Parts: sequence; C-alpha cells; structure tokens
Amino acid sequence: MVRIARKSDGRRIFTAEFKREHIGRVLRGELTLAELSRKLGIARGLLQRWKRLMSRGAGVAVARSTMVPVTVLQAAEDHIRELQRLVGRQTVELENLRAALALTRRDRRLAGVPRR
Repeated sequence: MVRIARKSDGRRIFTAEFKREHIGRVLRGELTLAELSRKLGIARGLLQRWKRLMSRGAGVAVARSTMVPVTVLQAAEDHIRELQRLVGRQTVELENLRAALALTRRDRRLAGVPRR
C-alpha cells in the first residue's frame, strides 16, 4: 500500500499529481479500478469520480489540490468578470451620486437654505 499524507484530523491528502498518476494507470489499461482500489486502499467510487473528471472532454485543471473540470473554471472566471464589471459600474454611479450631492449641498448653501 502507498503511504499517503494525512491532515491533522486523519483524512488523507490526495494531490492532483497523485490522482493523475494513478488514474492514468487505469486509463492506460495497466490496472482495473478494482485492482487500484485494493492496492491503494481507496474506495472504488472515489476512483471512479477521479476517472470521470479526467475523462471529460474539456480536460481537468487543478485548483486547491482538487480536480475541477475546465468548463467549471471557465464559467467561474466568466462570472467573476461579470461581477467585476458590475462593481465598476456601481462605483461610477456612486461617484456620480456623491458629486451630485456635493453640488446640491453647495447650491443650498449659496441659496441660504438651512441644513436639516
């Protein structure tokens, strides 16, 4: 059995490199999922999930030591860009409102209207 690093709570830490290496062995036909499961002491269902993620057409990217489909990352990046655009628009609107408020206050002062 392969020695795998563990978190302080005892859970094992599987790096993306580890996942790619071992699932690659299954994809190349060196081992079956059941054989790899027994050899590594990892549930077959977890190995199947890793294999499914690696087999997806768009490929797999690494994020925080986990495997995430590239399509999910692209969608997240698109969403972040949209949010940044909206924040920029709101910043401009806020600056315009502050400028209008300053002008209104100045005009009221010049007109001699008391403050509330």
